[in-house]
Amino acid sequence: MADACKVAQNMKMSLTNNDGNILVTGAGGHIGLEVCRLLKASRLPVLGIDLNEDKGRDIRKCDLRSNGQLSALFQNHRIRAVIHLAGILPSAFRADPMKGADVNLIGSLELIRHSQAARVKRFVFGSSMSIYGALHRRPVTEDDAATPNDVYGASKRAIELVGETLAQNGAFEFVALRIARVIGPGIRTTSSPWRSQVFEAVAHSDPINIPFSPEALLSLVHVEDVARMLVTLVQAPKVDSFSYNSPAEIWQTKELKELVEGLRGVHVQLGPEATAGGPVCEGSRFAKEFKFQLCGLRERFQAVAGT
Repeated sequence: MADACKVAQNMKMSLTNNDGNILVTGAGGHIGLEVCRLLKASRLPVLGIDLNEDKGRDIRKCDLRSNGQLSALFQNHRIRAVIHLAGILPSAFRADPMKGADVNLIGSLELIRHSQAARVKRFVFGSSMSIYGALHRRPVTEDDAATPNDVYGASKRAIELVGETLAQNGAFEFVALRIARVIGPGIRTTSSPWRSQVFEAVAHSDPINIPFSPEALLSLVHVEDVARMLVTLVQAPKVDSFSYNSPAEIWQTKELKELVEGLRGVHVQLGPEATAGGPVCEGSRFAKEFKFQLCGLRERFQAVAGT
């Protein structure tokens, strides 16, 4: 695989075991599992929590909406940094906006409140490219206005604003990673199964349904690269901005279809002609500041296919 991938496997962290735990919320999710794996591989103390306990992965049960559970967590563990990934995803948020607001807004605010009281040093927030909305017709940078056009994106932006304001007032260091569309194996429950299926074995009779038009542009990033970005943000000696777009590759849907069909031998079915792929990500600020390189998606597909 590419040299950048080899470097990623040998990352060294500047933190030590004496600095306290790194709390990872949503530790049982697609990104959270990979973040915890990276941190543990570097022998750093990780405290993973999720709505459901998973003893096999050392993930504790904690509902961010429960003041009692959060209080016990912070009282029983020394926490020096937080990587906050727990949240309701866009389709589920639209289906039940009250639950989405409870988790993504109230739960996040409770976590921030406890983090501030515990004098957490750095709070890394898993935000989303959804905060830019659908109006931009070119790759968006961090200098573009955040104009979310759905409640999910608005909830992410609201937490960004709270975190930025607290950081300006000296509560803790805050940084948001605005994550592009994440793909990679291991997604267990999602309304977009194609993001995992393109890397996993599927029955030959079942097509992979990518619900975007052939001409749509998709900002894609592999889950392992996202985890590396989040770990980079939590361990960097200093962070100069409150927010960063995740570096990502821009793919036209029909090009992705051709590659997957050619390498995997499965049929890929695309969506209606008018279905756009959302905001297109420009992540050079993160790449330059942290000297970060993506592991190429084409190489990842070829590795899975054994070519």
